Parts: sequence; C-alpha cells; structure tokens
Amino acid sequence: MIYKQSLLTALLLLLFSVAHGQFDLNHQTNNLFIKPQVRQQILIPDISGYKTLKGDFHIHTIFSDGSVWPNVRVEEAWREGLDVIAITDHLEYQPHKDYTVSDHNTAYQLAQRKAEEMNVILVKGTEITKGEVPPGHFNALFIDDANPIENKDASLSIEAAVKQGAFIIWNHPGWKRQQPDTTKWWDYYTTLKSKNMLHGIEVANSNEWYPVALDWCIDKELTVFGNSDIHAPINLKYDLSNRHAHRPITLIFARDKSMQSVKEALFEGRTIAWYGNIIAGKESLLSELVSASIELKTAFRETKKKGNTWCYAELNNTSDIPFVLQDKDGNEIVLKPLSSVIVKFDKKTAALNYKVMNAFIGSERRLEINIPSL
Repeated sequence: MIYKQSLLTALLLLLFSVAHGQFDLNHQTNNLFIKPQVRQQILIPDISGYKTLKGDFHIHTIFSDGSVWPNVRVEEAWREGLDVIAITDHLEYQPHKDYTVSDHNTAYQLAQRKAEEMNVILVKGTEITKGEVPPGHFNALFIDDANPIENKDASLSIEAAVKQGAFIIWNHPGWKRQQPDTTKWWDYYTTLKSKNMLHGIEVANSNEWYPVALDWCIDKELTVFGNSDIHAPINLKYDLSNRHAHRPITLIFARDKSMQSVKEALFEGRTIAWYGNIIAGKESLLSELVSASIELKTAFRETKKKGNTWCYAELNNTSDIPFVLQDKDGNEIVLKPLSSVIVKFDKKTAALNYKVMNAFIGSERRLEINIPSL
C-alpha cells in the first residue's frame, strides 16, 4: 500500500511539472523504486507487569565472518521490528582481518550511533569461539571491553567476560559440526553453571532448533534464546516480503525498553524463543503470553439441540504468532496470526480446553490452556 501511494504521488508530481513547464532538463530525481524507510510492526502483546520486546542476541558483521557493515545490522533489525540486538563477532575467527583495521570493539562502536538514532537497544557482546565440544561457542553479552576476553583457554575467556558482568549463552548446542551424533550435556557445562559462568542456551539458532536444550533450560534454570546467528544480509536469508516471516527471535519480558531492564530480564530468565511457528519456554511465561494473545468473543448465536444449548463465537488471535490448538478429541484448530475462527461449545462449558501444539514447555510437552467461556 505504501509503495502504491509513493508511485502515484511521484507520477502526479511528474505530470504537474511537465504541464507547468517546470521540467528540468539538467537534473531529474526518480524515487519510484527506492525502498522507503519503514518499520514492520511485530504484534505481540505485553504480559502482566512487563513489556514484550523482540531481540536477536547473535549477529555477525564484516569484522568477523559476516558480510554486512555494523550499522546496516541496526537498520535491518529496526525495519524488521526488533527492539534489541547484540553484535557478537568472533574473537578467534576473523577471515576479513587483512581488509579491516580494528580491534574487537570496533563493530559495536560503528553501530552505536545508528542504534541511538533508530531507538534500537544495542548490547555490546562478543563470541568466544572454540571448535570442539566441550567447550563449544559462547556469546558474552553486556561486556565493557571485548579485547581482554580473548584467550586460547575458553574457561579463562568466559571468566574474563563474567568479571565484566557478562551474561553467557551456550550457542547452538546441537550444531552437527560440533555434536554430530547427539546433543549432549557435558560435565564441562555443569562446572560452568556451578561457577555462575553459564546463564542461557540457544534452543533455536538459524534454521535449527534443539528440543533437548529446552529441557536443560527448564531443569537447570537457564534462560531460553532463539537467535539468528546471521552472517548474510538478513533479506537474503529470510523471505521478509512475507508479512509474517521472521528470523529466530528471543521475546524478552522487560519492565521497560532500556538496557538495564533487558539485562535484568535475561538474568531472571524472562524470555521465550520464537522460531518459525514454534514458541518455546517456561510454562508460566508461555501461559501468560498465549492467554494475552487469544480471546473468546461474545457468542453471536445460540441453538438448542437434544436438550443442549450450543453457542457459536469467534476465537480471536491478536498476535503475529500462529497457534495450533488441539481439543480433547484430537481435533485441531489453526489460529493464524491476526485472525479469527468460529468455535462451537456447550453453553454449560466453563472453559475451552486446548493443547497448543506449537508451544513447547519441554522437548515432549506442549502448553495446555483454558479459555473461559462467556
């Protein structure tokens, strides 16, 4: 719609100029095919006491093995509807270093001003990259200086980051290049956790998700993440021409839109991973989010049959997250983003009970919800 309006406006101005003899033969500007700077809104409701922010805490730039300049990463995130990002270039792997003069803080410094201009929270971070598992790859967030974190010993790198107040994420635990046979929790991670040097896990990364890692987050009280690990330009990786397409996203339930509130939310575990059409996280948070997203409207019709009064009402999804609902008989309702379906229920029914098939509260557990009837 915006594009059509821009096209029509440009054509009308051109015709007006020609008609009034104002056609400049020396210089003409044509913006017909220039992409407007427009932010796509991701509609996800807030939950009680918290704002729902959208974030990606695993992003690469030209200063490690990405192919995008740092300030472009900020604009990509803003256009897509994200509120917070972390640029996490590798400490140990910099294939473009012969073409860049920088230290490990440069990408953040180059992106910082653009983030301020576009109201995107930019978390200072880095990736500690060790190929073998364990230790694996880790993102360190909310750091002060990435340079002293670099060390051949992964544990010393993580320790240096934690001394700066960092939040540590174990990245892509099921990545087959590191764990080809099974996604395993090693004693190394138990040691990190016991020393307060491991705080979260990516249960989704790029085009993969790891259900067993969700169990670890629940059982070990670690924060859940869904991150893109993006290296290419975002619109070359994801088909963002689709209104409801998106990169893997971490939903953060923060007191307000500020760096301190985001940091507090991550350390307190108030996140949900949103990967494709899957949402995954702690039961209490998923229950609140789904309850805030789905509403049963007032019945618009009643019919009587065999002594029962049947009500017909609209079940409405106010969010951009689709929900697949299954009733006790195994029947499924696909409640698409920002849409409604008609449901039928006995007037005596106190609540509509569903299992949300795309809402994971464990590797083999789905969220169950009760929607009060009217």
